[in-house]
Parts: sequence; C-alpha cells; structure tokens
Amino acid sequence: MNEGLVRLFRVPLREMRLALAAPVTGLSVVLACGLAVGTAWSAPLASMGLRTTDATGCRLTDGRGFEAPTIVLMAGAYRERSLKSDMALKIIDVAIAAGCDIDGPDALGLSPLNAAILYNEPVLVKRFLDGGANPYAKIASQKQMLNGKDSFEFLDLLETRDKRRDRHSIRVELDTLRH
Repeated sequence: MNEGLVRLFRVPLREMRLALAAPVTGLSVVLACGLAVGTAWSAPLASMGLRTTDATGCRLTDGRGFEAPTIVLMAGAYRERSLKSDMALKIIDVAIAAGCDIDGPDALGLSPLNAAILYNEPVLVKRFLDGGANPYAKIASQKQMLNGKDSFEFLDLLETRDKRRDRHSIRVELDTLRH
C-alpha cells in the first residue's frame, strides 16, 4: 500500500488512540456496560475523558474536537492488542441492538462495513452485513479516491492498491449480496 493510502486510512485509528486517556480495555468495559444501561454510564466515561453525545451511546467525544460513532470505533479497535476481539464484538452487538446506525460513517466517510473491509476483517464484514449494513451506500468523503464508492468499489480499490493482502474472504461475503 502506498504511503498516501497508509496515512489516509490510519487516521480513524490514530485519532481514536489520541482521544483515549485510558486504555481501550477500560473503555470497553465501561462502553459495554454503558450501552446496555443507557445514560447511567456518563460519569465513568467522563472520568476517562470521554462522554456520549446522545442518550443511546452511539457516538463518543472527548470534548476537545474528537467525535466518532461507537460502532466504527470498535471496528478500528477490533484487533488492537489492548482490546480483546470478543469484547469489541460484544460492544458492536450491543450498539446495534441499541439502535446505533450500522452505516454511520467516521470522519473520512467510512461506514463500519467499509472500515472492516479496510482493516481486512472478514468476521466484522459478516457481522455488519448480517446486522443490516448497506454495501451499496456510497462513501461521502472529501478524499476524492473514496468519494462516491460503494463497498464493492472500495474493495476493488483496496485490492488494486494493496495486492499483498488477501481479501478473498471479504470478496466472498460481499459477492453473495451483489445483484
């Protein structure tokens, strides 16, 4: 993958790391409990420098300009060493069950499905598709190479630009939905 793409695509995860004042594992426990019980978790998040922007817990902010959808944050954190994959999946499932937008994009315009495609995570791709993610939704991004692409076209772009990564499992998942 060229350096421009590396810088472009690592922004959400880097921003997440910068925004978190506590280890992701601590956030995960609070977030999982918080999404399950609603606004009762505002105080624990505040102690970690994070708070929800709504009562559902679908978006998090640090109050200093960082804000992102919970589901896409967990897609980016899925393989982080400080967060167990099963915890990220639980948080994603709870967020979806709480009514969080499964197609809600990050600052680059990537939906959780597209983030899972980017991070080459077939388990997440399947989870989002099973949860109702729309692979035909167009990316709305200021990045010209991303703007207007659906998940199929985004995968094509990644496969063209980064031939070293095997995205066959993701291709299989997406192709089952292609009309």
